[in-house]
Amino acid sequence: MADACAAPINPDMHWLEQLPAGVILIVGERLRYANVEALRLIRAAALPEVLGRSVQDFIHPLDLARVLARIRRAERGEAGNPPTEFRVYACDGSLRVLAMTSTPLRLGDTWAALATFMDLSARADMDARLRETDDNFQRMMNTMQDVFYRTDADGITRYVCPAVKNVLGYAAADIIGQPAAMFYPDPAEREPLLAAIRRDGFVHDFPGRMRRQDGRIIDIAISTQVLRDEQGNYAGVEGIWRDISERKRMERELEWLATRDDLTGILNRRAILERIEGALARLRRGGGPFVLLLFDLDHFKRINDGWGHGAGDGVLRQFVALVQTLLRDVDRFGRLGGEEFVLLLERVDASAARHLAERIRAAVQSTPFIVDRLHAVELTVSLGLADLRAGDRRASDPLERADRALYRAKAEGRNRVGA
Repeated sequence: MADACAAPINPDMHWLEQLPAGVILIVGERLRYANVEALRLIRAAALPEVLGRSVQDFIHPLDLARVLARIRRAERGEAGNPPTEFRVYACDGSLRVLAMTSTPLRLGDTWAALATFMDLSARADMDARLRETDDNFQRMMNTMQDVFYRTDADGITRYVCPAVKNVLGYAAADIIGQPAAMFYPDPAEREPLLAAIRRDGFVHDFPGRMRRQDGRIIDIAISTQVLRDEQGNYAGVEGIWRDISERKRMERELEWLATRDDLTGILNRRAILERIEGALARLRRGGGPFVLLLFDLDHFKRINDGWGHGAGDGVLRQFVALVQTLLRDVDRFGRLGGEEFVLLLERVDASAARHLAERIRAAVQSTPFIVDRLHAVELTVSLGLADLRAGDRRASDPLERADRALYRAKAEGRNRVGA
């Protein structure tokens, strides 16, 4: 069956064929009628060559938002639009400058846009400047490493420069006409960007993520601004975004190096103390409960003295790996220095924390720790337990209580949990 949009409107419009100005009828952004002068201006051999085609096939990208806004006003039955100039690509690929005015027209149950236009291309100096502008625009778009884009008020991509192929793997033609949100890992991730743009009118280096054609997620930074139609209404956005995945990777690597213990890979002293400070802040806001476990390996000096510091380092790494098998993702494990470690437990009360501490103590006692290819040693650990309190002013407060509990565990014979 033929596309209904391609069927010509056939009211009694024969008199329009005699007009010296171009006349077109647009329904749902598609051409449903064009008189002889209109066909001549856009270099079409006959009506079937343009019938049913979208006006977006002809309008220059920089004028598209403005023209579509006029068409939508006409389709809503609003008052006619005053004359305006815009650029179109004729059927032979040449660029034309037209002056157009339009008015709404009722066709049964549908509003259409009846537009008349005249050719202004004869103004050679303007035409030359526009061609130069267009050439410069295309040259800039073709050489950009960042991605320039434009979307309409519905979030549909109306233009994207060729650089998108290098960044997302899609050709520009694959993206134009598609919702911008479909290239995000989750369409909801685009909502904070739109909220910021609508609030402030622009964003600069706004963080986001996109999904490449091969499925890989990349980090992007977006700088964009709002577009408005002639009435000042929101008409979409345009701007630039760039792939910052490598920068983000380096930032994450530097952050990891700055917060990790060189020997064991768990949180270093500064980082675990910061986590405890953060837990205290959340506790004051009604979060928690939180409990600290302070570890000290019993008689660890004899391993360094008897087998060397290299063997001692290996035992520390084995100890950390063993403890990590007993922890949750939300638990924060850090090394304070030497053979002393601290564990921050969230949403755990003292009873559950003691149960975990006993599990860790028993696991360490029952595990042989390798010191070389032929030998293993037995090891025990003493632990001190302390809960975080709303009155604690700094991380050292609960750590001092945990240290006192650890001292009691050692004084009572080691290999036990003190509280």
